[in-house]
Amino acid sequence: MQLIQLERDDWNFFCPATGEPVFKETGEPNASTVRGFWCHEVPDEPELLCDELQPQWAAHVAIQDALEDGADVAAFLKSVDKPNWVAFEITCCGFACGPVSSTTWTVLDLNCSAE
Repeated sequence: MQLIQLERDDWNFFCPATGEPVFKETGEPNASTVRGFWCHEVPDEPELLCDELQPQWAAHVAIQDALEDGADVAAFLKSVDKPNWVAFEITCCGFACGPVSSTTWTVLDLNCSAE
């Protein structure tokens, strides 16, 4: 799967296949094309994962656990062979009491269309 890395200052992210906002303002997935979603705070526990990716993710986590490494979401996504599925690694940067950033990984099935 192709992994596209973006750095943004907002969460205004639209699906290239449907034009739908990928997420609602509350953070829940909105686009019908979303197949997986991880955030950097808990990379070993996806927020959303379609049935098709669950066995591959479980195998990846088991290998990482055996190696005593943390879950590497980017490596997992690059290893998945799904034509027309694209993963977006989006890092949002800003300032609070200093510089802060947050990274998420979102998998979209670009074969889907808006319903």
